Amino acid sequence: MDKRTILLVDDEREFVKMMTLGLQMRNYQVSAAYDGEEALEKVKANPDIILLDVMLPKINGYEVCRRLREDEATHRIPIIMLTGRDISQDKIEGLYIGADDYITKPFETEELFARIEAILRRGQSFEEREKDKKLAIDEIKRIINDELIIPHFQPIFYLQPFRLLGIEVLSRLPQKCYFGSTEILFDAAFYLGTLLDLEMACHKKALSKLGKNAQENTIFFNISPYLVLDPKFRSAASLYSFYTHPEKVVLELTERTAIKDFDLFVQTLMLFKKEGFKISIDDIGSGYASLNSIVEIKPNFIKIDMPIIRNIEVDSVRQNLLKAIVMFCKESGFIVIAEGIEKQEELETLICFGVDAGQGYLLGRPSPDVPK
Repeated sequence: MDKRTILLVDDEREFVKMMTLGLQMRNYQVSAAYDGEEALEKVKANPDIILLDVMLPKINGYEVCRRLREDEATHRIPIIMLTGRDISQDKIEGLYIGADDYITKPFETEELFARIEAILRRGQSFEEREKDKKLAIDEIKRIINDELIIPHFQPIFYLQPFRLLGIEVLSRLPQKCYFGSTEILFDAAFYLGTLLDLEMACHKKALSKLGKNAQENTIFFNISPYLVLDPKFRSAASLYSFYTHPEKVVLELTERTAIKDFDLFVQTLMLFKKEGFKISIDDIGSGYASLNSIVEIKPNFIKIDMPIIRNIEVDSVRQNLLKAIVMFCKESGFIVIAEGIEKQEELETLICFGVDAGQGYLLGRPSPDVPK
């Protein structure tokens, strides 16, 4: 009996070497690719199954999966997505883009082998995948049309003197929903090409609830960089101007995946800035938020993520990093916002090191009620 073939796509070469050895010991034939472009080339050999990492150079795993499903020659090949994110469900049928399964790194190799065997035995048909995909699309449309997203608001405060800087808009699912979490909903909308409609529906409902508060306060809206590059986004963004002034709107870039056309991305952001919109970047140092990218984008706000803030009062390495970020931002004219502040000791340390602003459970939890 011929060996079954696996295309393993991951940019971590040591991981590929280790996994290849394990798979070969179980009588699989392995072909490796180290970026999205190479994967699309090597899939022409028609493997029996694909193990596809999410975070890939050149073309990310989600886009690779989408293209494979749209191609008549490859749309029936089973795909297991490998992701470093902590997905809340034990097993997510990633059929929103056509993936057959997810597994989160780090994982037990025996679990992965079991999943591979299960998928090859199951041989889920293309028709079944399309049925699940339609269910997901229909649910997203229902959430949009029936305005089921519940907006939540979290205050952001200047730390010295202590006063309100702005309000971040967050989204929560209704209790009964096809999707297990808001994160999964937005991932599915991205995969299925409905992210812009979903984001705008969420923001419209939040603006409507904010009422005059939207004109009196600075409002932070989470935006995927992919939306910035969507040709329809510029016209959709007129929604904000209907409820408030552009100067009161902060587009907070939240997605960590690299942007395909970074030059066009920056040019588009500059157009928004000229109209008065402000830009905030999440998670300095992650994904598109590299220091070089920040120099090009020149955001108004930079957010420092919770892992750096956690226990910073007793961690000298975190403190040294914080000092460097604060100095860079102050000399560049960026406002520094610390996220995830949960302890008084953290707050006092941040004030001591000159952080401009902060948000977190200590200062105010997300709530469906508009902050006063």
